Amino acid sequence: MLLCAAAEAFDEMPYNAVTVADIARRANLAKGTVYLYFATKEELFLQLALEQLGEWLGEVEAALTSEAAPVDAEALAELLARSLAGRVRLARLLALQHAVLEHNVAPAVVLAWRRGMLQQMLQTAALLERRCPALRAGEGLRFFLHLHAAAVGLHQMTHPAPELAATLTCPTIGPLRLDFAAALQAHAAALLRGLQPDEVARSE
Repeated sequence: MLLCAAAEAFDEMPYNAVTVADIARRANLAKGTVYLYFATKEELFLQLALEQLGEWLGEVEAALTSEAAPVDAEALAELLARSLAGRVRLARLLALQHAVLEHNVAPAVVLAWRRGMLQQMLQTAALLERRCPALRAGEGLRFFLHLHAAAVGLHQMTHPAPELAATLTCPTIGPLRLDFAAALQAHAAALLRGLQPDEVARSE
Protein backbone atom coordinates (compact mmCIF):
# COMPACT_ATOMS: atom_id res chain seq x y z
CA MET A 1 0.00 0.00 0.00
CA LEU A 2 2.73 2.47 0.96
CA LEU A 3 4.89 1.54 -2.02
CA CYS A 4 1.94 1.98 -4.37
CA ALA A 5 1.21 5.37 -2.85
CA ALA A 6 4.86 6.41 -3.13
CA ALA A 7 4.99 5.25 -6.76
CA GLU A 8 1.83 7.20 -7.57
CA ALA A 9 3.22 10.39 -6.04
CA PHE A 10 6.62 9.90 -7.70
CA ASP A 11 4.96 9.48 -11.10
CA GLU A 12 3.23 12.84 -10.68
CA MET A 13 6.01 15.03 -9.32
CA PRO A 14 9.77 15.33 -8.77
CA TYR A 15 11.21 13.33 -5.89
CA ASN A 16 11.99 16.45 -3.85
CA ALA A 17 8.34 17.51 -4.04
CA VAL A 18 7.05 14.20 -2.66
CA THR A 19 6.45 14.27 1.09
CA VAL A 20 5.79 11.53 3.61
CA ALA A 21 2.54 13.30 4.46
CA ASP A 22 1.43 13.09 0.83
CA ILE A 23 2.30 9.39 0.66
CA ALA A 24 0.38 8.75 3.88
CA ARG A 25 -2.64 10.62 2.55
CA ARG A 26 -2.66 8.61 -0.66
CA ALA A 27 -2.43 5.39 1.37
CA ASN A 28 -5.22 6.55 3.73
CA LEU A 29 -2.86 6.37 6.70
CA ALA A 30 -1.68 8.77 9.36
CA LYS A 31 1.76 10.25 8.67
CA GLY A 32 3.15 8.66 11.83
CA THR A 33 2.10 5.22 10.61
CA VAL A 34 4.51 5.48 7.68
CA TYR A 35 7.41 5.75 10.12
CA LEU A 36 6.44 2.46 11.71
CA TYR A 37 7.54 0.80 8.47
CA PHE A 38 10.21 3.16 7.09
CA ALA A 39 12.45 5.43 9.14
CA THR A 40 12.82 7.99 6.33
CA LYS A 41 11.40 8.85 2.94
CA GLU A 42 14.67 7.70 1.39
CA GLU A 43 14.32 4.27 2.95
CA LEU A 44 10.81 3.93 1.54
CA PHE A 45 11.98 4.85 -1.94
CA LEU A 46 14.93 2.47 -1.75
CA GLN A 47 12.44 -0.33 -1.17
CA LEU A 48 10.37 0.91 -4.10
CA ALA A 49 13.49 0.92 -6.27
CA LEU A 50 14.28 -2.67 -5.30
CA GLU A 51 10.74 -3.75 -6.18
CA GLN A 52 10.88 -1.95 -9.51
CA LEU A 53 14.30 -3.43 -10.29
CA GLY A 54 12.95 -6.92 -9.69
CA GLU A 55 10.04 -6.31 -12.05
CA TRP A 56 12.36 -5.07 -14.80
CA LEU A 57 14.78 -7.95 -14.45
CA GLY A 58 11.83 -10.33 -14.52
CA GLU A 59 10.73 -8.77 -17.80
CA VAL A 60 14.23 -9.18 -19.22
CA GLU A 61 14.38 -12.82 -18.13
CA ALA A 62 10.99 -13.56 -19.69
CA ALA A 63 12.14 -12.08 -22.99
CA LEU A 64 15.38 -14.04 -22.96
CA THR A 65 13.68 -17.37 -22.24
CA SER A 66 10.95 -16.95 -24.83
CA GLU A 67 13.27 -18.11 -27.64
CA ALA A 68 15.92 -20.83 -27.79
CA ALA A 69 18.35 -19.23 -30.23
CA PRO A 70 21.41 -17.39 -28.84
CA VAL A 71 21.06 -13.62 -28.49
CA ASP A 72 23.74 -11.51 -30.12
CA ALA A 73 25.22 -8.38 -28.55
CA GLU A 74 23.17 -5.92 -30.59
CA ALA A 75 19.86 -7.65 -29.84
CA LEU A 76 20.63 -7.87 -26.13
CA ALA A 77 21.64 -4.21 -26.00
CA GLU A 78 18.39 -3.24 -27.73
CA LEU A 79 16.30 -5.34 -25.34
CA LEU A 80 17.91 -3.93 -22.21
CA ALA A 81 17.84 -0.30 -23.34
CA ARG A 82 14.28 -0.43 -24.67
CA SER A 83 12.88 -2.18 -21.63
CA LEU A 84 14.59 0.11 -19.13
CA ALA A 85 13.65 3.26 -21.06
CA GLY A 86 10.05 2.03 -20.97
CA ARG A 87 10.20 1.84 -17.18
CA VAL A 88 10.47 5.56 -16.52
CA ARG A 89 9.92 5.19 -12.78
CA LEU A 90 12.77 2.73 -12.37
CA ALA A 91 15.16 4.78 -14.51
CA ARG A 92 14.43 7.83 -12.34
CA LEU A 93 14.92 5.85 -9.13
CA LEU A 94 18.24 4.40 -10.27
CA ALA A 95 19.44 7.90 -11.14
CA LEU A 96 18.65 8.96 -7.56
CA GLN A 97 20.07 5.92 -5.79
CA HIS A 98 23.62 6.96 -4.97
CA ALA A 99 23.27 10.73 -4.74
CA VAL A 100 19.95 10.89 -2.88
CA LEU A 101 18.29 7.65 -1.77
CA GLU A 102 21.30 6.17 0.02
CA HIS A 103 21.61 9.31 2.13
CA ASN A 104 19.65 9.82 5.37
CA VAL A 105 19.38 6.03 5.64
CA ALA A 106 20.94 3.69 8.20
CA PRO A 107 23.97 1.77 6.87
CA ALA A 108 22.20 -1.52 7.63
CA VAL A 109 19.34 -0.48 5.34
CA VAL A 110 21.73 0.37 2.50
CA LEU A 111 23.51 -2.95 3.00
CA ALA A 112 20.19 -4.82 2.83
CA TRP A 113 19.24 -2.89 -0.33
CA ARG A 114 22.54 -3.70 -2.01
CA ARG A 115 22.30 -7.35 -1.06
CA GLY A 116 18.81 -7.47 -2.53
CA MET A 117 20.01 -5.78 -5.71
CA LEU A 118 22.95 -8.17 -5.97
CA GLN A 119 20.74 -11.24 -5.54
CA GLN A 120 18.39 -10.08 -8.28
CA MET A 121 21.19 -9.11 -10.65
CA LEU A 122 23.10 -12.36 -10.17
CA GLN A 123 20.13 -14.41 -11.30
CA THR A 124 19.60 -12.35 -14.44
CA ALA A 125 23.34 -12.09 -15.11
CA ALA A 126 23.65 -15.88 -15.11
CA LEU A 127 20.86 -16.08 -17.68
CA LEU A 128 22.57 -13.44 -19.83
CA GLU A 129 25.75 -15.49 -19.80
CA ARG A 130 23.87 -18.59 -20.96
CA ARG A 131 21.94 -16.83 -23.71
CA CYS A 132 24.47 -14.34 -25.10
CA PRO A 133 27.76 -15.64 -26.54
CA ALA A 134 29.29 -12.19 -26.03
CA LEU A 135 29.37 -12.84 -22.28
CA ARG A 136 31.70 -15.39 -20.78
CA ALA A 137 30.97 -17.06 -17.43
CA GLY A 138 31.29 -14.58 -14.59
CA GLU A 139 31.02 -11.47 -16.80
CA GLY A 140 27.27 -10.96 -16.62
CA LEU A 141 27.30 -9.14 -13.31
CA ARG A 142 30.21 -6.91 -14.33
CA PHE A 143 28.31 -5.99 -17.47
CA PHE A 144 25.20 -5.18 -15.44
CA LEU A 145 27.14 -2.93 -13.06
CA HIS A 146 28.64 -0.97 -15.96
CA LEU A 147 25.20 -0.71 -17.57
CA HIS A 148 23.77 0.52 -14.28
CA ALA A 149 26.42 3.24 -14.07
CA ALA A 150 25.75 4.26 -17.68
CA ALA A 151 22.00 4.41 -17.07
CA VAL A 152 22.48 6.67 -14.04
CA GLY A 153 24.72 9.10 -15.90
CA LEU A 154 22.72 9.14 -19.11
CA HIS A 155 19.42 9.67 -17.31
CA GLN A 156 20.83 12.69 -15.49
CA MET A 157 22.18 14.08 -18.75
CA THR A 158 18.96 13.55 -20.72
CA HIS A 159 16.47 14.55 -18.01
CA PRO A 160 17.43 17.95 -16.60
CA ALA A 161 15.40 19.75 -13.96
CA PRO A 162 12.10 21.08 -15.41
CA GLU A 163 13.25 24.68 -15.12
CA LEU A 164 16.33 23.85 -17.22
CA ALA A 165 14.70 21.59 -19.81
CA ALA A 166 14.16 24.49 -22.23
CA THR A 167 17.90 25.08 -22.44
CA LEU A 168 18.30 21.80 -24.33
CA THR A 169 16.25 23.20 -27.21
CA CYS A 170 18.85 25.87 -27.89
CA PRO A 171 20.25 25.23 -31.42
CA THR A 172 23.81 26.10 -30.40
CA ILE A 173 24.06 23.13 -28.03
CA GLY A 174 22.39 20.61 -30.31
CA PRO A 175 25.38 18.21 -30.27
CA LEU A 176 24.96 17.83 -26.50
CA ARG A 177 21.41 16.49 -26.76
CA LEU A 178 21.07 12.75 -26.26
CA ASP A 179 18.20 10.30 -26.40
CA PHE A 180 18.28 8.12 -23.29
CA ALA A 181 17.22 4.84 -24.93
CA ALA A 182 19.42 5.25 -28.01
CA ALA A 183 22.48 6.30 -26.00
CA LEU A 184 22.01 3.48 -23.49
CA GLN A 185 21.65 0.93 -26.30
CA ALA A 186 24.84 2.16 -27.96
CA HIS A 187 26.68 2.00 -24.64
CA ALA A 188 25.40 -1.51 -23.85
CA ALA A 189 26.38 -2.75 -27.31
CA ALA A 190 29.87 -1.27 -26.97
CA LEU A 191 30.28 -2.92 -23.57
CA LEU A 192 29.22 -6.30 -24.94
CA ARG A 193 31.50 -6.01 -27.95
CA GLY A 194 34.38 -5.29 -25.60
CA LEU A 195 33.57 -8.30 -23.43
CA GLN A 196 32.92 -10.89 -26.12
CA PRO A 197 35.47 -13.66 -26.69
CA ASP A 198 37.96 -13.13 -29.50
CA GLU A 199 36.52 -15.99 -31.57
CA VAL A 200 33.04 -14.46 -31.42
CA ALA A 201 34.36 -11.06 -32.39
CA ARG A 202 36.23 -12.49 -35.40
CA SER A 203 33.14 -14.32 -36.63
CA GLU A 204 30.99 -11.18 -36.77
